[in-house]
Amino acid sequence: MNIGSVLMSTAGGLALFLYGLRVLSSALKRAIGERMRALLERLTGKAYRGVIVGAVTSGILQSSSMTMVLLIGLLNAGALKLSQGIGVMLGSEIGTTLTAQIIAFKIGHYYLPILAVGFLLSEVFRGKRWGDVGRIILGFGLLFLGMSILSGGLKGLAQSETVLRVLESCGSNVVLGVLVGAVVTAIIQSSSAMTALVIAMGAAGILTLPAAIALVFGANIGTTVTAQIASIGSSLASRRLAMAQLMVNTLGVIVFVPFIPWYSGLVALTASSLPRQIANAHTIFNVTVTLALIPCVGGLVWLVKRLVRGREAQMTVTPQYLGDEFLTTPSVALSQARHELLRMAEMVDVMIHACLQGVVKRERGAVSEVFEIEESVDGLKRAIGDYLDRIQADALSEKEERRLHVLQHVTGDIERVGDQAVNIAQRALHLLREKRTLSEAARGDVNDLFQKTLSLYARSIDALRDENLEMAREALALEEDVDRLEREYKAKHIQRLERGGCDSEAGILYVEILHNLERMGDHAVNIAGDVLHAI
Repeated sequence: MNIGSVLMSTAGGLALFLYGLRVLSSALKRAIGERMRALLERLTGKAYRGVIVGAVTSGILQSSSMTMVLLIGLLNAGALKLSQGIGVMLGSEIGTTLTAQIIAFKIGHYYLPILAVGFLLSEVFRGKRWGDVGRIILGFGLLFLGMSILSGGLKGLAQSETVLRVLESCGSNVVLGVLVGAVVTAIIQSSSAMTALVIAMGAAGILTLPAAIALVFGANIGTTVTAQIASIGSSLASRRLAMAQLMVNTLGVIVFVPFIPWYSGLVALTASSLPRQIANAHTIFNVTVTLALIPCVGGLVWLVKRLVRGREAQMTVTPQYLGDEFLTTPSVALSQARHELLRMAEMVDVMIHACLQGVVKRERGAVSEVFEIEESVDGLKRAIGDYLDRIQADALSEKEERRLHVLQHVTGDIERVGDQAVNIAQRALHLLREKRTLSEAARGDVNDLFQKTLSLYARSIDALRDENLEMAREALALEEDVDRLEREYKAKHIQRLERGGCDSEAGILYVEILHNLERMGDHAVNIAGDVLHAI
């Protein structure tokens, strides 16, 4: 046995397989990632529906780990409940077995024309839908090419008695096999790659079915490491979901391990070739565990809430939804940034209402609240801007790419609405310190313009949140009202000054407040305009 040749073939074949999996996953996410995310966000509370969606999503992404990262993002955003997330997670355990079933096919040299067709389509139709189809085909070709090289290289191990004894011990000592599978999968963070390695060893004739089953069972435990890492620093619901996955996968393995000799005999009846038997063992195990636990979703929620205790945090001043782990799935990262931006928009809305209380009702505490929130809004604006810049635009669909540009534009406008609120708060503070009061008529004018501006801002943010064109048009119409009222109230103020019915210094502040509200409306309507042009 040539050790160097075996190592190079194994490493090269595994690298090709992983690269093919990445190309396939990236192309699928670009082609249908937007609809997949929308489907997840519209889940109902029925556990079995979540299982179906989870199986489809994981099958598309070719990765249960990637599905878990997507779920953690949606849980952080509050788009899913924990019970729904657990249902999808159970389904993802089924979807991930698709990879094993695909690579168990004996493609032979057919991967060469598959590669050629995939490359041709991806190059000729680059940036278009058929280009994505080409990359999907190319990904499949690379998968099969990697498996072919991997199987060929591993055949050399059959000449080593030491290697054969170690692998044989994984069959006789199934606990050792499970541990090996779990550790290797945790290191490479891909149960699909581990399963491919096991199938390749089976095809090379150096692995028995019981040993292969033990290694695949271990891969089911090792794959939970990705979710555990992604949930660090995330919401309480996300940490609970990661714990639920660890519990489900570990419990399923513990239940099946004593019966591996019997189970391998049963699986051997399902196919004649060892690679197909390994793939079937993986599928049957995951389907059985999922079906057994669907009725127990409520119990799982109850249990993980007691294992992972805590209370969900209220609105925080630091980024709540942004995380580097989501950047590997650009459509998820975009969704996370959008939720963070809408949270920042809500904070600015609080600032505007506080300004109203400070000016009209002379509440000093409300004025202080504006200054307290300002620093948080500025920090979020910088964090969101940096995060959006790091999202790979070329991995998004055309519609998602337009969304990215909209978010990049409106982040600044929302922050500048907050800046105008700060300007108004400063004028309100000046009125309080100097013990000056706006006339009753002036307070009425300010209140009216505040209400118009608040309505304009609310419609702009609603248009952004729901991508609602009608709401955006209503915001544009309201902006004309805000401009008109500012002119009217300034003219009325001049008349009051001429009659001596207004304090001159307070009057200056009054005019400045009107101007700040008008500028606030300008930035709010920019948001609505971006929505109109991008959808």
